[in-house]
Amino acid sequence: MSDTMSQDLRTRAPSEHAFVARSDAETAGVPPQPSAASPAVGRKTVSAVAISAGRREPRPDDEAPSVWGGVPLRNPDFIGRDEPLDRLAARLRGETTSVLPSALHGMGGVGKSQLAVEHIYRHLQDYDLVWWIDATNAEQIGKRLTELAGLLGLPGAGEVRTAVPAVREALRLGRPYRRWLLVFDSAEDPELIRPFLPGGGPGQILVTTRRPGWNGVARPLEVEVFPRDESKELLALRHPGLTDEDSGLIAAKLADLPLAIAQVGAWLAETGMSAQEYLRLFDENVTEVLDTSAPGDYGVTVAAAWNPAFDELKTQSPAAYQLLEVCAFFGLEPISRNLFTGVRRVSIAPELDAALHNPMRLNGAIREINRYGLVKIDQGGNTLQLHRLVQLVLRDRMTGRHRLQMRRGAQLLLANSDPRDPASPATWPSYEKILPHCDDAELVDCSDVWVRKLVLNLSDFLHHWGDHQGALALAERAVEAWASDRKQRQARGEAPIEAPLMELGASARLAYFLWVAGRYGEADQVAKQTLSRYTEELGPEYEETLSAQLTCALMLKARGDFLEARRWNEETHSKAHRLFGGSSTTLGAAHDLVVALLLTGDYAQARTLAENTVERRTKTLGADHGNTIGTQVALALARRELGHYQWARIELTAIAERVERLYGPDRAGTLRRRHHQSVACRKDGAHDAALELSGEALRRFRMRYGDKHPDTMACALAHSIDLRHAREFTEARMLGVEVHQFYRETLGESHPHTLAAAVDLGVTLRANGNPSGARALDERSLELFGEKLGEDHPHTIACGIDVANDLAALDRADEAAALDAVLLERARRVLGEDHPTTLAVQLNRSLDLRALGEIVQADELYEDVLTRYRLTLSAEHPATRAAERRERADCDIDPLPL
Repeated sequence: MSDTMSQDLRTRAPSEHAFVARSDAETAGVPPQPSAASPAVGRKTVSAVAISAGRREPRPDDEAPSVWGGVPLRNPDFIGRDEPLDRLAARLRGETTSVLPSALHGMGGVGKSQLAVEHIYRHLQDYDLVWWIDATNAEQIGKRLTELAGLLGLPGAGEVRTAVPAVREALRLGRPYRRWLLVFDSAEDPELIRPFLPGGGPGQILVTTRRPGWNGVARPLEVEVFPRDESKELLALRHPGLTDEDSGLIAAKLADLPLAIAQVGAWLAETGMSAQEYLRLFDENVTEVLDTSAPGDYGVTVAAAWNPAFDELKTQSPAAYQLLEVCAFFGLEPISRNLFTGVRRVSIAPELDAALHNPMRLNGAIREINRYGLVKIDQGGNTLQLHRLVQLVLRDRMTGRHRLQMRRGAQLLLANSDPRDPASPATWPSYEKILPHCDDAELVDCSDVWVRKLVLNLSDFLHHWGDHQGALALAERAVEAWASDRKQRQARGEAPIEAPLMELGASARLAYFLWVAGRYGEADQVAKQTLSRYTEELGPEYEETLSAQLTCALMLKARGDFLEARRWNEETHSKAHRLFGGSSTTLGAAHDLVVALLLTGDYAQARTLAENTVERRTKTLGADHGNTIGTQVALALARRELGHYQWARIELTAIAERVERLYGPDRAGTLRRRHHQSVACRKDGAHDAALELSGEALRRFRMRYGDKHPDTMACALAHSIDLRHAREFTEARMLGVEVHQFYRETLGESHPHTLAAAVDLGVTLRANGNPSGARALDERSLELFGEKLGEDHPHTIACGIDVANDLAALDRADEAAALDAVLLERARRVLGEDHPTTLAVQLNRSLDLRALGEIVQADELYEDVLTRYRLTLSAEHPATRAAERRERADCDIDPLPL
């Protein structure tokens, strides 16, 4: 459970008198304080409350809703605003999400968030669920909805890709709560939040935004500045020493902007500065109107309200002001104070450097910033946060050179915090704290070697974390930016920067991430270009060049050229072992060779190499490292294909459970292992368990990636087989037809995985009474399997067995018997006498002979195969039971991972 979620659970809304809130700039994400009237709510408590979630009877005005999260504290100094509050209440009272949401829009600092907060606290009794979301970026929205999914106990709550659809559906249905309110605070782009809006439902949605262009997405309510009397009233409340005349003059200078009024009042009270002195400083430091500030009718900018505080801070504490300037280039998410500790070899500005190397000075600088009300400090979360307007004003005050200096400081601080191990789940919380600041710090545009390494590590983190699209997008941006930077330097005649390998590293990742996403044509093109450049710039025998060769071998596998890919993998592994011994590159090459051996049907050699690689990776990386687990899975698949079904089931189940403990139930890696586990369960005869596992994995894969992702298709094919074993023939056929078509579209007609899907569909068609349709698929697949993989490949043999079954079902016993005779000899030679595929064709051969009247030979084969079934698979295995009933044996083909 995340820190934010834990905080939400601890801080339910208390009785009215306990609320203490802040101005618009201070409120985002500040939860109410708990009281005796509102105990903390845990997951079990929420589930229990859900039984009565549909109640309509009003609660006491100060009783918390059942589910409450992220709502800022109520502002005890809130004044006026009766008219816009009445309009908002009337609008929400008559709307549900079947109508467009309501959007409070207006300039920054006008009090939109404060209006939303005040409305919530005045109408606590109207809601059973209130959830506040900082909507400044998609990652934060997804994070908050994921936390809500976890709080509600929804399926898929551990991963944003599955949690968000689950929350939207629960809200749309009004289960478990009908009276809900979602607030999307500080939303600037209608298209950004559109994917997160529930598609209808009985609750309400409120958006706060600076932008007015929300027509068609929400019904706007414009929030104006204060009336002058309310501005003066708030200034007098914050600083009682001001005269009415002084308050009027200051309010006029600030154009009655609520945010500026509140902060300036507090600042005047804190510093003791006179109104006249403030007005003089104000006139001397008015900046240009920012794009995000008020229209011309308001006369002045938001920047002018903060300039006196900035100037005072800059004079009194240069280190604090420089720290504030650096923070202007972080994102809107809370900034971890850990970014400013343990700083080594980072130089930004002299005064700030001294503070960064001295914890006492750093704490003092942060206290100075906080004293001026320029940041929001979260002591519990150990973070500080700047309002966007503060950041914009700070950036606007800087000269071009100084702006570059401070932005570079932010980039270096983020790079200094890089854990440098993105594959390890232990480092993921650190990367999650860095990631929200990537765009504002413009990391991709930095030429520093360590900053570029951070960008590469962030893309790797996103991939391992399960955000494949995010990893791909970041790699694309890095390739484009770094290639452009290189070309510009060349055009100016400048020497190349010290990070040429960073650009190639980004290109290599881009090729791999495209491959993971199933965009094989684009991946192939990028992979070839990357290998060519590595070979040209480094030579053919560098580790980076060999890694690029491994990526090109992946492209051969995606094209279905398994034999050529194996040749590449054997050559690369041999070269890596000769040049680098037991390096990580050599172990990676060994793993990829294991995969190639599996794809080409050499299961025994794959097993031997996988066992050796698992042992070496365990010693160097640890048993729980992602790369080690990957090779452990490859070993289990080799044992499965060798017919060791019980061993494979036990091992793959243990791996799936361990991965779930390490990564969570909804991570892509966990789902892949559950899919492998389901196939092993089916092979070992546990058909019910297989059906349940594959069905759940498929549901989650579809939510994460859609229907045409490689992982989704493989799991869908397995589930269609499981449905057939459950005798759900119609569903099995429909799913089999769909996934076969997807394979044809993504991999091509003759790819071995497409042929496997065709063979599995053929078995389903025959079981569903259509042997002619099955034969058409199977005979064409048999021909193509022979061309692509050879007659001795186990998949070719399995396909031949199904063709013989088609012939038998069509009463063509002679042809079936002749084919089975050839296949039995081949299976014994290739797979061994006790392999389940060999047993299948031997059983069918005995039934062929019986159909032809050769009873003695038929009985000899049958008694022998029945004994072998019982010894190899067990007497209780469904295949053994079917053999005892003299039923012909079918062969399914589960495509192995590329």
